[in-house]
Amino acid sequence: MLRSVLVYLLVLAVTVVIGVTTHSLFVMHAWTMAAAQAADAVPPSLSVPEHLNWIGHDIVGMGPMYGALAGVALLVSFIVAGLLARVTGSRTIVFVVAGAVAMLALFTTLKAVMDTVAIFGARGVMGLAAQAGVGGLAGLLFATFKPSAA
Repeated sequence: MLRSVLVYLLVLAVTVVIGVTTHSLFVMHAWTMAAAQAADAVPPSLSVPEHLNWIGHDIVGMGPMYGALAGVALLVSFIVAGLLARVTGSRTIVFVVAGAVAMLALFTTLKAVMDTVAIFGARGVMGLAAQAGVGGLAGLLFATFKPSAA
């Protein structure tokens, strides 16, 4: 049980870092395109330190709320996935799909309840797909590092 909790917390930490980083990259792209359009010029380019500073700022600022929301979504999905994996025998794929569905459900629910997805980087189809990919990666990591209940 302790190992399961530790694996879950580690997977959640990785999910926060990758999910917020993904969000930041989508926002940076949107920002540079908007700046170029407003100035009727070539999109400005951000340096690597500027990228890292932006991502670090977002991780510190958004990380706790992103972690809380994704944490609940992933916890519920991993519990259901654990039960389904026992029935299907397809542990890895079940957890990958569960993680992706958890993130899709999270952002769909936020949009329905709050009329916003709350994470700008998940507003478009590509951003939402990227966040689902982050959830799928979380499921893969959880299935890989958490021992199965035999």
